[in-house]
Amino acid sequence: MNAKETDYKRVLLGSEQELAAKVISLEATVAALENKLHDISQKGSVYTRWGRNVCPGSSELVYKGFTAGKYFNEAGSGSDEQCLPSDPTWGRYVDGNYGDYRARIFGAEIDLPEATRYFPYDVFEQDIPCAVCRTNHSINIMIPARTSCYAGWTEEYSGFLMAGTHERIGAFDHICVDGRPEFLQHGGTNDNQNILYLVEAQCGSLPCPPYVQGRELACIVCSK
Repeated sequence: MNAKETDYKRVLLGSEQELAAKVISLEATVAALENKLHDISQKGSVYTRWGRNVCPGSSELVYKGFTAGKYFNEAGSGSDEQCLPSDPTWGRYVDGNYGDYRARIFGAEIDLPEATRYFPYDVFEQDIPCAVCRTNHSINIMIPARTSCYAGWTEEYSGFLMAGTHERIGAFDHICVDGRPEFLQHGGTNDNQNILYLVEAQCGSLPCPPYVQGRELACIVCSK
């Protein structure tokens, strides 16, 4: 290689000092991104604990409130259950029902005769609260049909999978109601508004085993 070719390559690649400086700069950028990712992962995640107004273990209570959703046999309004806070604040509003031009939301109760076959005490026709909880773990998941978390995951709480009954119009979310639910004060009347039922497995496209025809499904919320 002659002198002109050597000089040309130096112009393209730069000096060794410049290359070293670029490497150091890239390493610093990677370290900063790793720190940022670590900070994001340490912010934790949130989940709703249905049926309780406190959070389990080391989880932090974001707010507590009332389990609520659509009227049990109406086709419209939102299909998802909501945890309405116990201390609402208001924007602009007009009191009084507005007929067909509004969605509606109602408090939830458990419909479960012979409830003590599943729960440690009677929960039939009881209105239930909810709590939004923050865990230090970066992700969480509700796993249906499980009473324990998979390896490497931490249990937040467990209970029963619940939704609306199959006999009536209108879809419900599946939610995991705590296995030891609390009740709202004076909430034991049969209001028949947003009603939650246990979920049974049905064989066919769902293989049996491992599932069992008509067996009620448990659930668990896990974090990692």
